[in-house]
Amino acid sequence: MVFTRTGIKAQGYTFERVRTGSAMNWTCPEIAKYQGLLTSLKDDDYKVYASNVMGQFKPCEDPSTPGRMLMLTQAVLTTDNPQFDVDNLNDCLERWLRKYEWHKDLKHVGSDGKILQTIASLNVSSHTSFGIQNKVFVFPTLTMQLVEGNKLIISFATDHYKYVDYNKSDGKVAFSYEAKFTDVYPFVQKSSYKNSFAKAYVGTYQAFWNSISELRNYLNTNFTKDTKLLTQLQYQYSKDSLISKYGQPDKVITGLSNTLDFNREMYIFENAGKIVFMGKTISFKDIMSCEIVDDPKFIPGKSSTGGIGIGLFGIAFGGAETTRTPDKTIHNYVVDVKIDNLSTPFIRIATGQSDDKATEIASVFEYILRHQSEGKSGVQKQKTVTRRRK
Repeated sequence: MVFTRTGIKAQGYTFERVRTGSAMNWTCPEIAKYQGLLTSLKDDDYKVYASNVMGQFKPCEDPSTPGRMLMLTQAVLTTDNPQFDVDNLNDCLERWLRKYEWHKDLKHVGSDGKILQTIASLNVSSHTSFGIQNKVFVFPTLTMQLVEGNKLIISFATDHYKYVDYNKSDGKVAFSYEAKFTDVYPFVQKSSYKNSFAKAYVGTYQAFWNSISELRNYLNTNFTKDTKLLTQLQYQYSKDSLISKYGQPDKVITGLSNTLDFNREMYIFENAGKIVFMGKTISFKDIMSCEIVDDPKFIPGKSSTGGIGIGLFGIAFGGAETTRTPDKTIHNYVVDVKIDNLSTPFIRIATGQSDDKATEIASVFEYILRHQSEGKSGVQKQKTVTRRRK
């Protein structure tokens, strides 16, 4: 499978444009056309059916390898309202690949590492007779490439079958055979396993178009809005709005969330005397005190006995060995800040096991408290940062 990451990254998109824009709809008229054609060619005799399909879905010569014939299918999925970042589309496509376990051998290739390559496995024929279950597989190369910003080109190509007989009783392989499809023409009477290969020829094209149809449906369920792009734009919009109001921040504390979340970052504006965090704007003059609290969880070690002892009347002795895992303490740091403001009298900032992050945050409030001499009504403020363990 080859998956090419190409296209223009989202440029010129605004938060409002993407937020209010129409949902994307991925279309491909060829899907219904060729699935319908495959159905119309049906015949009770699969050798005839395969001949009919070959007449309409002709093999193509591989331009890179003269003489090599390919069973090839290509389609284009198009959206008329492209509002997405290419990398986010690629992430969605990779999730679809993982759904069908086509990602196991996925490789990043190409000079820029933007081509992903693996092999798809498709069971295109299956039947059981005389205690044997027969299956025929193809291993096509799948290529997905975005062009012109809104067209996703998809193509499947393969040149051979793998025929496998399984014992129905134990599921073990009884016989296995691989051959190029051109060497076992399913519609030639003298061909070995002609019925199986005839079914496989038809099933290959059915599998190709079914996969393309499933991908279209997956995109129309999971990528009608680029929610990740919307989050990115919202983040940048919030950040730009803040900078236009207070100027460039003197310090930004990040790492309070594993995801891109403006409200989980702390912005400090010394000239404006403001801290913006968790959707709240806090004035320097309203900060009363700051305390780092650790609420640790103690996990005692466990003992286990291994080895074989000798038993006498139910009493074991000798041979057994006892080991014990060490005790463990999991820290849970929280920075508590008291605010002289009824709308936001208190904030708690959890940093989990990161003592360094808690100390960094507390140091900011310590700096502010040290440079504020008086609170409201001339009342002297508590200018200390304390530590406490529950």
